[in-house]
Amino acid sequence: MNDNYQVVVYGASGYTGRLVVEFLREYNIPFIAAGRNCSRIEEAMKTIPGIENADYKIVEVEHTVEALTALLKGKKVVCNTVGPFSRFGEETIQAALNSGCHYLDTTGEQNWMLEMEAKFHDKFEQAGLVCAPATAYMFSVSDIAARVCLETPGIDSLDVRVFTFGTPTVGSTQSVFDMCRNPSFKIVDHQLQQYEKTFVRQELALPYSGDIVMGNQWGGGSHVVYFKNDGRVRNCNMVLAMGNQNIWKGCEELEVAYNVQLQWLNDEQLFPVLDHLAGQMQSTMPPRENRHKNRFIDWCVGRGNNKSVRCEISGNNAYQITGLLQAYAAMRLIKDKPSKAGFRSINEVLGHRDVFGAIQAYGYATMKEQQETH
Repeated sequence: MNDNYQVVVYGASGYTGRLVVEFLREYNIPFIAAGRNCSRIEEAMKTIPGIENADYKIVEVEHTVEALTALLKGKKVVCNTVGPFSRFGEETIQAALNSGCHYLDTTGEQNWMLEMEAKFHDKFEQAGLVCAPATAYMFSVSDIAARVCLETPGIDSLDVRVFTFGTPTVGSTQSVFDMCRNPSFKIVDHQLQQYEKTFVRQELALPYSGDIVMGNQWGGGSHVVYFKNDGRVRNCNMVLAMGNQNIWKGCEELEVAYNVQLQWLNDEQLFPVLDHLAGQMQSTMPPRENRHKNRFIDWCVGRGNNKSVRCEISGNNAYQITGLLQAYAAMRLIKDKPSKAGFRSINEVLGHRDVFGAIQAYGYATMKEQQETH
């Protein structure tokens, strides 16, 4: 296959995969659109604006380590959008490592990330490769806000908050439902501390209005994974609320159902049930985002002994940002030797200010910073 194709988009026929492809086209990066069904990919490619000007190949591949390793051999970056990642992600990470290929994905599944970090960080670091799960709006944008707060010396505690108006994709909904099976964590005094429940109800006061909305820790977030080994960070937690307030209620109901009825099932029996329940919440591909409706505000309050800082990022079109982040990261990893290797946030690898600049350049977000000394 032509060595010109250095990027593989795995899961190219899905909602998020199509957006990754769209921005690879904008960056003029040749790519392979890969997945388990060639005809579905062909149909999906027809829906992408300007695809006739893109340089790409379509490849059908089995979801096995062996087949994915063969596909990724000689490539530089794989953008993996095939979830839920707790079910399907490890094979692609292993294949990327086998092939000497940088790995990106769009997960928000904290428990799975902790497991993959334990298995793969040292191996990727020794190979000089980047493994950067959660290269997506959720939670890369709020991760930027947290890292801006950490620019102030003496800040050691991060309260990360997310409020977004959007419609989850089918895959995202399945991932959320999968998270009900696993514990979630925050950082307290440099140690992981487990929440009493996977979804703990918590009120948020919105910074622009003061209105109170209800959210939860959404499985814990990727920030905890990436900051748990950062000596600057003593405490870190994350709370997410959705504009559709029925979603957090559905999470609570799901956790109760899992604890009472479903936890006794093996995976073969459980996954179809969880997918059926997820389908009742979201069963079709959502419409393309509208910046007048699909808005968000992510913020972080950083605290120290005698000072506090606050960073707010307001923006729109979260899924389009995900496509942009994947394509921008792929472009940088193709052209530049990464500053750090191993299992890391893409913001740490590429620089959080640079990553935000890519988002801002497309008009997707603005940032506000405040600092106070007590």
